[in-house]
Amino acid sequence: AATSNVTLSASNAGGTGTRTLTLTINPQAPAITSAGTATGQVGTAFSYQITASNSPTSFNATGLPAGLSVSSTTGLISGTPTAAATSNVTLSASNAGGTGTNTLVLTVYSACDLNQDGANNVVDVQLQVNQALGVTACTSDLNSDGACNVIDIQRDVNASLGLLCVVGP
Repeated sequence: AATSNVTLSASNAGGTGTRTLTLTINPQAPAITSAGTATGQVGTAFSYQITASNSPTSFNATGLPAGLSVSSTTGLISGTPTAAATSNVTLSASNAGGTGTNTLVLTVYSACDLNQDGANNVVDVQLQVNQALGVTACTSDLNSDGACNVIDIQRDVNASLGLLCVVGP
């Protein structure tokens, strides 16, 4: 990628004529190289860096969730999302050679959806209790039923508090 001035000439019996040709070779258009998925949480600061090949000079993102914006010079998407949703965000990076685009699937979860499964339920409530108690959620399948679930989480909480489940005679 460069600009060059080339002197062209042509000759015949009447003489020689010259002219300068300015030849510009542009770089290839950028190709987005950053991840195609990202997650955030309502009310929590979010940051995502758009990256691209071929020395982009500007960036853009359309379809961003409310509360987020993009820096056209750095490609940083940042802010604090205000609503839970999944958005298909069109990312773009441009240079003198053109514009490259890609889609970012951005999922913003509710502040209450701690396990980020798309539902606010009893598991999330238990995870909130665990956080308040400083307990790691569902460290193992304590009841050996083949699933790490709310029963196991409760047993983790009980164990951290020194409580045992006593079975009668």
